[in-house]
Amino acid sequence: MRTPLALLLALAPVVPAVLVASAALASPSAPAAPPPAPAVTPATLDSYARERMEATDTPGLAYAVIGPEGVEHQGLHGVDGDGAPVDEHTPFLWGSVAKPVTATAALVLAEEGRLDLDARVAEYLPAFGDFGADPTVRDLLTQTSGLTSDVALSTSDVHGEGSADFDARVARIAASDPGDPGTHEYSSANYLVLGAVIEEVTGDFAAHLRTSVLDPLGMDGAFVSAEEAREAGLTPGHRTLWGVQVADADGVDDAGVSYGYLGGDLTDLSAFAQAQLDADPPVLDAAVLERARTGTVPVPGSDQEYGLGWRDTALDDLDEPIVFHGGATPGHASMVVLLPGHERAVVVLQNAYGVLRDGGIQAVAFGLAHLVAGGDSPASPGSDPLYPAAVWVPTAAAVALGAGGVAAIRVRRPRPWATALWSFLGLVAAGTAVWLVAGFGLRPALTWLPDVSVALLVAGVLGAAVTVLRLRAHRGDRSHA
Repeated sequence: MRTPLALLLALAPVVPAVLVASAALASPSAPAAPPPAPAVTPATLDSYARERMEATDTPGLAYAVIGPEGVEHQGLHGVDGDGAPVDEHTPFLWGSVAKPVTATAALVLAEEGRLDLDARVAEYLPAFGDFGADPTVRDLLTQTSGLTSDVALSTSDVHGEGSADFDARVARIAASDPGDPGTHEYSSANYLVLGAVIEEVTGDFAAHLRTSVLDPLGMDGAFVSAEEAREAGLTPGHRTLWGVQVADADGVDDAGVSYGYLGGDLTDLSAFAQAQLDADPPVLDAAVLERARTGTVPVPGSDQEYGLGWRDTALDDLDEPIVFHGGATPGHASMVVLLPGHERAVVVLQNAYGVLRDGGIQAVAFGLAHLVAGGDSPASPGSDPLYPAAVWVPTAAAVALGAGGVAAIRVRRPRPWATALWSFLGLVAAGTAVWLVAGFGLRPALTWLPDVSVALLVAGVLGAAVTVLRLRAHRGDRSHA
């Protein structure tokens, strides 16, 4: 998903890339030769992938390097959520990599004359007639509609019964306060609403996605619902709980396929990537797909631009144009990176994800692309101290406040300075817990930051309890003085 979280940490946007066409012309009697294969060896790619898996403690990873003729190399490493070896048919959730797939489905409708990208969203979804902005369908695609990351947090990642209902969530999104229309703000709410628009036009978003994109591209293992995910054998993804990878993330949002809950195996995602390299793709045509990949909207705070469901930028040190999109759901991460100048693509699927570890987890895809582009072995991004601090500081605070609560019960004559200190710590913990729930919402916090959220909530409850106990003990001591 903004990345789901992509939502929470505002995952990186993009700069315009210039697509490089081959200057060589075919002879009249022979087809043009494909570009030469990358000089990097499969062993080097595999070694780098395993290194990143070890660095992030990722249980299972599958990747492929794709050329115009198909998969040139694939790496299959580790195990799935049930402990079985990962192979090319192991299913994963794709997160926000669903967005360029959904954008492709919208473009098919536009080419057929059934969807006007420059029409107001309210023409398809009347609930948006009362929205504080007046976005077009194109604004949804470029994420310039005014929909915010906050409303995405409250309306995405809904699992279980009722998750297939677009209407209730569309109404809630339409009733939200707009951000800054015309400016890119990454929000999965855009693509949730786009899915609802497509459903309004076709009568069935999932069916249209399959007939317009998945089936023509040969993405036979892709799944578009929780039921299909179970039939495909999707195993739980891994979330980090106090430093330990736990396979407990198995939720699928049935109305979230358009923004993040599309899934499938390595062959499926490789087929989608290959279509971007194909001179005569099975869906749309190469010129339409290229226009979709070209960044048109600046992303604030970066040198990147966003196109129609794609990010357009360059690899940092090589100045190599790339087009990409990453994604994550709780427990799964994925990325597609296109290297237009080399007519190559890299796709990566992983069965572990944590919001506070996003950079390290997603680095593998950029590193593999760096190698395919002819760069030296990329330096490790190193360990990120943010996650350990975020989980262990509130955990330690919860333990300390628990001990403080016991002490408050046992101590009959508390010293004033001790009462003041414990009360201060307790109020800080309680205030932080309130901030977490108010800022993110309880469900999103527990979904994306489970251990950090539990530690903060426990520390907050204990902090409030310690404050009350200490103040009562202090008043009792004064009354006996």
